[in-house]
Amino acid sequence: MISLTKRRREFLDQIYRQYQTTNLPVHYSDVAEAIGVSKWTAYDVLKTLESQGLLKRTYTANENETGRSVVVFSPTDLAGHLFQKERREILNTEEWEMILNEVTDLIENQQDLPLMDAIDTILELMKTVDVKLKFCAYFLCVLILFLNSLGDALKDLTVNVVNSSEESKVQLSVFVGAVVGMIIQSVREGLSPEMITLVKQFFDNVNQLDSVELDLLIEFIKQS
Repeated sequence: MISLTKRRREFLDQIYRQYQTTNLPVHYSDVAEAIGVSKWTAYDVLKTLESQGLLKRTYTANENETGRSVVVFSPTDLAGHLFQKERREILNTEEWEMILNEVTDLIENQQDLPLMDAIDTILELMKTVDVKLKFCAYFLCVLILFLNSLGDALKDLTVNVVNSSEESKVQLSVFVGAVVGMIIQSVREGLSPEMITLVKQFFDNVNQLDSVELDLLIEFIKQS
């Protein structure tokens, strides 16, 4: 178990947020400016976090001085685990029925909103979700809303492709891969760092679900 002082956690929080926003390694001076300390203080703290395995350093070209490079830092997988919300198992089938009703209403209520506003609403709600199965259902809501915006023909085709396999985990992978691919093609600028993180968290949670829970998610997709 890694022990972090409040001060080190503040620096790690800051560099993690900046990295999630840009998906690029962060220079220590940017962290220093955000927190309000000298760049040397920031560098010392980031070196300590590096020694704990929470950050890794790389080097990038200095835009102001040709031929020189600068040190930048990015969070490691270990740091990512610290920030990933620990979610509990579902308690019973009644809880799933509540979740199903909630996410179904969520899709219906967001249909009349502009697509990105609807998606942003769900992404914000996902931050408070504390159940693995519910987190996965919310993420599927985002993909279903996007798929619905493309019309019934493409939606039916995607569901038919999902049905080409009988294994639930493979079906989920096919569905998520297909819709995320459509999103990438649509925005033409790739996925945002936040969406990339959510895709990873989705599969991290899926890998912890049992076969019954996976089947519930597939059924949800087919019914939506």
